[in-house]
Amino acid sequence: MAERDSESLFILVVDDNPDDLFLIRRDLVALGHRVAGVSTANEALDHIARAHPDVLMTDVGLPGMDGIELLQTVRARTDGSWIPSLVFTGSLDEATQMRALEAGADAYLCKPASREMLHAKLGVILRLRAMQRQAEERNRELARYRSIQEEEQRLARFVMERLINREALGDPVVSHFIAAAAEFSGDLIAAARTPGNVLHVLLADGAGHGLAASLNVLPVTAPFYRMTERGFGIDAIAREINSKVRALLPVDRFIAATLVAVNFRERYVTVWNGGNPGPLLVRPDGGVRLHFNRHHFPLGVVDDDEFDGTVDSHVVNPHDHLLLFSDGLIELEDAADKALGVDGLGEVLNGLPAAARLPRLTEIVHRLTGGNPPRDDISIAQIALTDTPNPVPAAPSGEMQAPFTASDWRLVLRLGATDLKRLDAVPLILGAIEQFEGVRPFAGRLFLVLSELFNNALDHGLLRLPSSLKVGSEGMDVFLEERSRRLARLAVGAVEFELTLRQNLGRSPVLHIGCADTGPGFDHEAQVEAALREPTSEDMLKGHGRGIPLLLRVCEEVRYSGAGNRVDVIFRLAERAPDSLK
Repeated sequence: MAERDSESLFILVVDDNPDDLFLIRRDLVALGHRVAGVSTANEALDHIARAHPDVLMTDVGLPGMDGIELLQTVRARTDGSWIPSLVFTGSLDEATQMRALEAGADAYLCKPASREMLHAKLGVILRLRAMQRQAEERNRELARYRSIQEEEQRLARFVMERLINREALGDPVVSHFIAAAAEFSGDLIAAARTPGNVLHVLLADGAGHGLAASLNVLPVTAPFYRMTERGFGIDAIAREINSKVRALLPVDRFIAATLVAVNFRERYVTVWNGGNPGPLLVRPDGGVRLHFNRHHFPLGVVDDDEFDGTVDSHVVNPHDHLLLFSDGLIELEDAADKALGVDGLGEVLNGLPAAARLPRLTEIVHRLTGGNPPRDDISIAQIALTDTPNPVPAAPSGEMQAPFTASDWRLVLRLGATDLKRLDAVPLILGAIEQFEGVRPFAGRLFLVLSELFNNALDHGLLRLPSSLKVGSEGMDVFLEERSRRLARLAVGAVEFELTLRQNLGRSPVLHIGCADTGPGFDHEAQVEAALREPTSEDMLKGHGRGIPLLLRVCEEVRYSGAGNRVDVIFRLAERAPDSLK
């Protein structure tokens, strides 16, 4: 007797010859298998529906439906699931064998067959069956993996949507486009406004592609939004993000980033760029007016003591636009393997109105990639430099008092020359006083007041910068460059803030803000008289001389003392009555 197979099978045998059926069943049982026998194809189909055999063995020459038609019917009824099959016949006709194999037969056997031959043929089927089971198990594993991956991607997408704050990208002056090289983009665009209505835009490009690269850029979102909300400058934001990236990511992971601040009132932009192509300042006719081409290290490459927060500032035409982009855009290649490049990008933009530029660049991306994902993530942000400024709120004539239960408080902060060079004083102060009850609703107006007081004290008091430097089309550029030089050389001097909140019985509380500097002062009486004489909205938009009118409009009282190097203002913590808002 032949050695039994290590695995017992349940085999259905179909043969209309009783003698052949008996012999085949005898040999299969001797080989250790369980066997059922029928004589017609219809009986076989009924049996398969009931008993689900492991192997089907059928003679070709059956009455009615022959064996090959039986295999075809079984394959159709099992919806693609596999039942191993062996076809036997007394004919050696090659055409019959081909028909059997095309119908799905796994083996072919000529009658009469020895027990050893049966054993060998079933061995082939057993190996095929083992391979099928392995394939099915791999498919189940892949299905489980796909399910887990889809859930992880859903969660990652949800978290990223929350962290990126896409609502802020709805800012009417910002338009953007991102093309991802994989399911997730390693590029990120974020936008937010400071309490003083300065627009901050971040374009970050994480190393690598896909989810890993996308996760790399997540550490930049929280400090960007938090510090912008508090009014910090982009140099301080870049430094903080660099510190976070160094602390959270592996040493081989870094983030190329461009940070832009658009000051609509002063009509200038400030740029910090680390590792990205420099932004383009684009004229209304599409020509490139300026390429911001200063490059720092990407975020996360150097430690804090080596970090360079130097920014570029430039006065802009309010009809210009600023274009930010990742290197994926300028590295796009045409059919001749020629990269687009910054010069090629400028040629594309030339002659295009602002509204047509982003659609045109999007069309180029799709054309050069053939509609497929690009080899590298691509991100583009276009920023309009004209804004509709919110009117500066006037000191309230009528008021609606908010309920206060807090005590009076007093805060004093004095910053010397060293601290003035490295700290953002206004966000520092505002962040502290916002913790007191009732202050946060007025953060926007308080930011304007504190900024005007601090900038006047530092720029005109300590640095002795004349406002006349701002006159002319290039005046603000000259002013900002000279400010940077004088601040770097500042060795002595201080600015001091004193803030006191006092409750008023029956009325809303008042915040007394005093700001003093150690400079020589200025002729404040003449400027106050001019502000009272011509408090027009046009004055508020001039390049200089609008600080005092702003304070007079926002605060209940403005008082200069000494040589003009101390200013005291009274800011009432009260909402304006509805009739005063008209």
